[in-house]
Amino acid sequence: MSESHEVAEEAAKGGRRHSALLIAILAAGLAFCEQGAQRAQTAMSDAAIAAADVWAEYQAKSTRANETRDLAQIAALLPTPTPADHDALQSRFAADLTRFESDPKSGKSALAKHAQALEAARDAAHLHLEAYDDAASALQLGIVLTTASVITGSLLLVWAGALLGLVGIALGLLGWLDPALAALI
Repeated sequence: MSESHEVAEEAAKGGRRHSALLIAILAAGLAFCEQGAQRAQTAMSDAAIAAADVWAEYQAKSTRANETRDLAQIAALLPTPTPADHDALQSRFAADLTRFESDPKSGKSALAKHAQALEAARDAAHLHLEAYDDAASALQLGIVLTTASVITGSLLLVWAGALLGLVGIALGLLGWLDPALAALI
């Protein structure tokens, strides 16, 4: 009887060691997912702030363009000393409007394209963040179940923890490689 008791005790110790190793692996995966989530959060915030700044510049250009149009209309109604002065003023207003609307570097069209690209980067970072958060949740649950298996000696909890760990690792890899696919899961 004592020999079978010793064998059972050794098996329990071995099971606990495997569970402890599984917990360590899941915790390492969790650390990587948390780091990825933090980086994605930072990238998302940076892109959102930059997009807001560019849209604010776009709005300022719109306001200046509207003011220029209004001034051009008012100037057209006012008498000028010579027709050349009138033409020069209207020419200046037209050049300003063209610059505000279509300058390749700082016109409204260029600003809108840039802001939309920043918004796309923000959205992509958000997908990464969601995938890493889902992965971290699965890994945390895997750690909890595996820890509970050490206490209860339940092999079912070890397998459930390992399965959740695999799901978490898969989601973490998808978060890194293809977060759009992770969003479908």
